[in-house]
Amino acid sequence: MLDTLLFDGWTSPVRIVVMSILIYGYLIFIMRLAGKRNLLQYNMFDVIISVAYGSTIATILLTEKISFIEGAFSLGMLTLLQLFIAVMEMKSRKFSAIINPTPTFLYYEEEFCEEVLEKERVLKSEIRNALRQQGIGSMEKVEAIVLEGNGKISIITKSEAGSMDTLVDVKDFKQ
Repeated sequence: MLDTLLFDGWTSPVRIVVMSILIYGYLIFIMRLAGKRNLLQYNMFDVIISVAYGSTIATILLTEKISFIEGAFSLGMLTLLQLFIAVMEMKSRKFSAIINPTPTFLYYEEEFCEEVLEKERVLKSEIRNALRQQGIGSMEKVEAIVLEGNGKISIITKSEAGSMDTLVDVKDFKQ
């Protein structure tokens, strides 16, 4: 056992090199077919697919019982499922509402939305951190802070608020 712990012959390393080249090429091919949507901001299902891709690729590369065709089929199925979800989101508002979390206010009308902060488990210190990163030094300059469906924090300053028509899909927006 100890004699094979560090090196067990060239068969596995050669297989890993060949499978890596094949799977990498195939992954580029299916990503090109899937289109540019895969490069947009991630939502919850895009993250799930990314993790599934990584796990699948690792399994393909390291499990000798899995052939290239089986691995390619697995990656292809994940891509088809992702495309199906994307098409359904575009065609059905109800489906999209189920799949995509609604953006919510963390700060609006000059006060923190305490219930939302607690429900979404967002700390005020995280909000202040986001403000500092945007170069905003005072809450007095902030019109609204939104927790987007993808988990990112959007900050709208009073000087840039304008008509605020970009907030129409945020939960509890009053115009």
